Parts: sequence; C-alpha cells; structure tokens
Amino acid sequence: MKKGLVGLALLVAVATGAFVTRHQTVLRLRHLPDAVVRRDIAYLSDGNRLHGLDVYAPSGARNAPVIVFVHGGYWVGGDKDYHPTITGLYGSVGRALAALGVVVVIPNYRLVPETDIAGELDDVCAAVKWTETHVAESGGDPQRLYLMGHSAGGHLVATLGSDDSELTRRDIQPSRISGYIALSAVWDIADMHATQDAAFQERVTYPVFGKDPANWAAHSPLSKLGKSSHPFFLAVGSVDYPYLIPQAERARDALGGAPYRVIAGHSHDDMVLTFGTTDDTLAPLIVQFISGTLK
Repeated sequence: MKKGLVGLALLVAVATGAFVTRHQTVLRLRHLPDAVVRRDIAYLSDGNRLHGLDVYAPSGARNAPVIVFVHGGYWVGGDKDYHPTITGLYGSVGRALAALGVVVVIPNYRLVPETDIAGELDDVCAAVKWTETHVAESGGDPQRLYLMGHSAGGHLVATLGSDDSELTRRDIQPSRISGYIALSAVWDIADMHATQDAAFQERVTYPVFGKDPANWAAHSPLSKLGKSSHPFFLAVGSVDYPYLIPQAERARDALGGAPYRVIAGHSHDDMVLTFGTTDDTLAPLIVQFISGTLK
C-alpha cells in the first residue's frame, strides 16, 4: 500500500512539474476558447492509419485562412497524436492557432522505413489536396492555404516551397499555396551529417537519405531556394539545435531576407511545446505572416 502511495505521489509530482516548469501538459490549454475539432479523417482511402488527419477550426469560422501543419520526428518518428496527455501535442498547435482565427489541418504521414522521403512528400501533398477539397466544410478558405512544419516537417515543407516541381509532379499548382512557415527546419542534409555522431547517421541520415552526398544535396532545400519566389517565414529557438540556427540564417539570406525570428529562450522542442501557453510568441507571429504584416 505504501509503495502504491509513493508511486502515486511521484506521478503527481512529475505531472505537476511538467505543467509548472515546461508547460507541457494539456492543462496549459484551459485558457483557450474551444475549437471545433474533427479527428482521424482519412485523406486517402487505403485504410492506413497514417493517412489520417485532424482539423481544428475556430467556432463559427467562415473563409478563414488555413494552415496544414507537418509534425517533426527526423523522418523516422513522430505522430499527430504525440503523447498528447503529457505534451499536449499536436492539438495544442491546432487549438492555439484556431483561437487566433486560423483553421489548422494536422496530418499523419508514413515514415521511414515504411516509405522513403519521396513517399513522405507524397503523403503531405495528399493531405494538402484533401484540404483544398474539404476545408471549406470547416470554415476554411482553400484560396488562403499555408504549409507549416517543424524540424523534419519543416524540411518537408521547405522542400515543397523551394522546388515547384515537387508540387506539380504531385498534381498541386504551386500558386495554390499562399506561403510556407518553417520552424526549426533542416535545410542542408550534408551539414546535418557533418554535425552528428555515428549513431545518428545509422538511425537517421543513412536510412532516410542514403550515403551518397549527391543525394543529400538533392534533398536539401537550401540548394534550391535561390529559385523560390514564394513567401516564407523562418523561425528557430535561441537554444535550438546548434546546427539549425546557421542553416536558417543561410536560408533567410537565400530567400532575399524573408521574415525570420530567433525565439528567445526556446529550445528545439519549445518551438512546438509553447503553442497555446501564456508564453506563446510564435502563434501571433504566424498570424502576422498570414496577414502580410510580418517584416
């Protein structure tokens, strides 16, 4: 009995600590207005659970801007329902932006080794096509459609935004995407490889991108950004993974000085964990970008 009480007390302490010090639990969302949520909608009819998505919409939304948010996980992990009871992810992203008048679509997608990087892009684009067709049912305006991603999801979004052929070969007109939001994105695979240890290479780099540097270059959005005329907003945390900050700066420069922010005190994880908290600075910046007022 005593052991049970000790275990319960420890669990409560951990949960309380997470809420107070990291703002990670779903409790931190209590101050947000309720969103209209539709969950686990199939965007492809093949029965694969990873071809499902959630929609978060402001109550009474009508012709609202739309964001398709692509989660991270280094292309080998992650989920739209990433331990939500503990982390609040990724419903916190949807609810935080819905509270500011944005309809948010959050898809799952297949991961390596079930598919390859091209298959991940196929899935993201399939979710985008579903959104174009169906988001009006949730009050969204498919003419104001933005793509946003974090970490590896930021890489996938940046890949689509840096090379129109990635969209057109998947039957999406590039002009249908109003802008791209890359949070702590990976822009340069060779640089990522150069900064990581052998265990990371075996777990991530080689399974996803192979061992040929030519393939790394082909999958690096930074190498193609000089040809992109699309609106981008880039952000990293001030205590993000060290290699990502100079990559983001190089991407900003390649885009001719796109809106760019370093979010003070934010780690890599904080770039998504703080959505919906009282410390949330990213969601208002994203809304400014959508409105065209972010410089």
